[in-house]
Amino acid sequence: MEWTNDWMLHVRMVVAVGSLAVVAAALAGVLFVAFSWLAALAARNGYLPGGLTGVAGAGATIVLVVAIVVIEGRYGDSLVLRSVDAREPSPEEFPDLHRLVNRVARQADLPVPTVLVAETTAPRAFTTGCTRNGATLVVSTGLLDVLDGDELSAVVAHELAHVKNRDVAVMMAMSLPLVVAQTLMDWASSGWEDPNHESSSVGGIVGAVIFAVAGLFWVVGRVMFRLLSRYRELAADRGAVAITGSPAALASALSTLDEAATEIPTTDARTSASIAAFSIVPPEPVEAESREPLMLGPEGDRAPYLYRETQPLREIAARILRTHPDTDDRIARLQSLQRSL
Repeated sequence: MEWTNDWMLHVRMVVAVGSLAVVAAALAGVLFVAFSWLAALAARNGYLPGGLTGVAGAGATIVLVVAIVVIEGRYGDSLVLRSVDAREPSPEEFPDLHRLVNRVARQADLPVPTVLVAETTAPRAFTTGCTRNGATLVVSTGLLDVLDGDELSAVVAHELAHVKNRDVAVMMAMSLPLVVAQTLMDWASSGWEDPNHESSSVGGIVGAVIFAVAGLFWVVGRVMFRLLSRYRELAADRGAVAITGSPAALASALSTLDEAATEIPTTDARTSASIAAFSIVPPEPVEAESREPLMLGPEGDRAPYLYRETQPLREIAARILRTHPDTDDRIARLQSLQRSL
């Protein structure tokens, strides 16, 4: 199986970037309104000339947006890596891993990525970086413990397929509106906690509007992020097969990792959730809609109010917001591909 460009992935990335631009422009408008209101408040208290409120609002918006873009572009991958506490081992410390990554990178016709190892039992593998030359591959000791050589090669190939497809940079860029929207919601909600402030009534209205608008864009951005995340995993699966020539090895690795993910400690699961969209398998393979609710009442026998009635809606939301396609479906696709080779 030869490597071919996945044009459907490229189309989805273009649509995602275009939608990102629209969402970013709308969020910039919300920021402008917020900063203009703050400038008007400062002018009313004599700290700013009244005629400069619009200029101050626009200037603050531009500075903040540029700062966010620069920080994300320069430090975005560092922020992701910091959440997993990974380190760069020497080739002598993990010689087999370094040889394997070098070999798979040559097969993929890519520069050898920086290899980091995270000391955790969570079976984790993901890639960061905005360019092919700046890619960083992270694997955990838990992943190295549960996979054999062929399975590990398939997982590394899957991660390098993300680099070759350039979808990692798009995923990192799409996180920007989510970060900004979450910041706006936090700022707006914090204003409701000071009801004795002289401008609390006006501030409460402005804060409520900003919270509602930012919340809407957060939901839209999150849905877009998850939809692209699911398709890029399927594209990387196909890319891994093209690199290694072994659908069976990747299918076996996915099965092993999916089973191992159910056994990781709670603390590792929470840490994995922060980079869920970048991982090869979701940190929590058990579907949210299949879990039993936390029972209430003195005897612990009463389901939450309207739990049964809202279950269909929650199941739909869970499917939409999933970061990964169903692992069993991915394995079935790979097995079908193995039979056709």
